[in-house]
Formats: sequence, C-alpha cells, structure tokens
Amino acid sequence: MAALHRAVPALAVLLGAVMAATAPAAAAATGAAQGPRTVQAQVAEFTVQRTETRQAGGVTPYAAKQAGAAEARAAILAAGVSCTGWTTTSALVWAAPGSVWYIYDVTVTALCTH
Repeated sequence: MAALHRAVPALAVLLGAVMAATAPAAAAATGAAQGPRTVQAQVAEFTVQRTETRQAGGVTPYAAKQAGAAEARAAILAAGVSCTGWTTTSALVWAAPGSVWYIYDVTVTALCTH
C-alpha cells in the first residue's frame, strides 16, 4: 500500500507534464487556440429581383400608399430572404367623392438573396 501512495504523486506529475505538452495542439485542433484569428465575412449576393403588387385603401393618399407598400414588402420578405434596393411605385385606382377614401395599387420591387 505504501508503494501505491508513493506512485500516485509521481503519476500526477507525469500526467500534468503530458497535459501541458499536448494542450496547445489540442486547442489548435478544436479552434480554441489563443491569439488573433481572421474571420472572413460572407457577402450575400442580391441577384433575384422580386416584385409584389398590393391594393390598399386609406383616408389619405399617403395612408393608402403606405398600407399597400407594407403589404407588398411583407409578401416579398415572407420567403425568408434578405433584400436591398427597395423601390415603390403606386397608381390611383379610385377616390371617393369628397376625398374621404382612396384606393391605390402599390408595387414594390427589391433585389434579394434567394
């Protein structure tokens, strides 16, 4: 039993030396190495043109156009894509007598990743 008590500290010293020697290689293999790392950003390619048209109404021309644009943008983004270069056009469909209600066709176009 005394021999075992003398061997345990020696084994601990040996194990510590092995761990210290292999730690840098293990860290590098797992990506946990110390020091600066270069991370390359992925650039999204906006190559797919998407267009949606929605008809919406409102108490002012601005409100009608904004409602139509919001619906059209939502339809484009419903595909779960990232888009840029948004453009919006609108055309009056109908205005109520007395200018109390407006209806517009609103078309939104964007370049998207998918």
